[in-house]
Amino acid sequence: MTTASKGATTSADVVVIGSGIAGMSAAVSAAQTAVEDGGGRVILIDRATKAEAGGLTKWTSAYLRIDDVYEPGESFVPDIVEFSDGRTPQWYVEELAERLPETMEWIQTLGIRFKRLPTYFINSSRKRLQPVGGGEALLKALQPEAERLGVETRYNTTAHRLVLGQDGAVTGVEVAGPDGPETVYAGAVIIASGGFEGDPDFLARELGSEEPLIPIAPGVHFNRGEGITMALDVGAARAGEWNNFHAEPVDPRCESPEPLVMVFPYGILVDQNGNRFIDEGRGTVDETYESTARAIWGLPGGIAYYITDRQLDRVEARERGILTTVKPVTAPSIEELAEALGLPIDQLRQTVEGFNEAVVAGPFDWRQPDGKSTVGLEPPKSNWALPIEDGPYLAYPIKCAIVFTFGGLDTDRNGQVLTDAGEPIGGLYAAGECTGLYHGKYPGGTSVLRGMIFGRISGAVAMKATRSRTPATTAH
Repeated sequence: MTTASKGATTSADVVVIGSGIAGMSAAVSAAQTAVEDGGGRVILIDRATKAEAGGLTKWTSAYLRIDDVYEPGESFVPDIVEFSDGRTPQWYVEELAERLPETMEWIQTLGIRFKRLPTYFINSSRKRLQPVGGGEALLKALQPEAERLGVETRYNTTAHRLVLGQDGAVTGVEVAGPDGPETVYAGAVIIASGGFEGDPDFLARELGSEEPLIPIAPGVHFNRGEGITMALDVGAARAGEWNNFHAEPVDPRCESPEPLVMVFPYGILVDQNGNRFIDEGRGTVDETYESTARAIWGLPGGIAYYITDRQLDRVEARERGILTTVKPVTAPSIEELAEALGLPIDQLRQTVEGFNEAVVAGPFDWRQPDGKSTVGLEPPKSNWALPIEDGPYLAYPIKCAIVFTFGGLDTDRNGQVLTDAGEPIGGLYAAGECTGLYHGKYPGGTSVLRGMIFGRISGAVAMKATRSRTPATTAH
């Protein structure tokens, strides 16, 4: 049994940790359920200030992997399971598909509208839906609803440890806020505090590398893994791929959130020695950007350079694929470009000349894989191979950014946290990125979706379950 430490105490029916899409959905859902059942107290805590709160949701475009507002698409379940080579639980994805219509109806009652907007995956035809205003709009719809329902939000407050009752169920959480330490006793605790991407030591330990990763947005810094660790300390099971993460290729010179460089198939990528190291055109951008970013992370210095020439102008949608606000490095010759980038001049010239000689003639179509490739080159280029010979030449440095980690807690259909034996831990729920789901590569457009759906599920279930438990108000 974990006993509470000294300090102030209070009680609630449900405590939610984290104010991203999963946490806000859970808090609102719990409060709505309380109103339906005669009342109840919901406390939401977040380590950030009010202005900074919202986790990664605040910074994301929030693309959703669905065909229409109420329609996940026929291949939704098999596609997501296939992304993980069958390691992602099919029941979880089926639950997402089943709960989608009611959840989308729910969020629309709060004023959210959806629109099909072009993505930065400029050569992919996969459908994406987006809330108008992105992830921040979702939060701005949920926050006033939470206030209207009486959810008590405590900013600048960090959860440290779960409290257990005599029966081993969770009965509260120890937190530290502006007024010092406090124990919040509760009938249920919902962890929705993201992954551990904001803790370099935690990352190095699980990923097996100390090579730094660029945070994709300011929200990354608040996700330090305490929520996951607290649950593991009381017997929670792990799920997802703990030594992997969602990666994106970004311009390290740019300080704006998500400074993506998604046009890498239309040119070549070289390492700091001036050598190509990957087939830049092996698939559409949405299929290859993550593995490309991870390959760059594994290079000496963790950096690569995207090099192209005037022919990039033939890619009509190129501006959608370049989100960095820093202009490219330009030069009238490859030699001068190498000098500007600090790359070996002779080696870069040799790399470009060898690539140009290997390019096969044929029509170029930036919109889809065109089969315009190289021959006799290693690594090959499978599509969009154009000679780099029409200056001025330009380049973007690229590093690997971390969006979120794949490893997290194991849960059931109600969002209740499970032990290694598959048994639910009483009073403990989790939703969003702190729950382990992904393996291999990230199936784009699912993180916000699952946070919203399972946040809503766990909030309602937790509030109903707490009716059969009386939150403790004295130290155990």
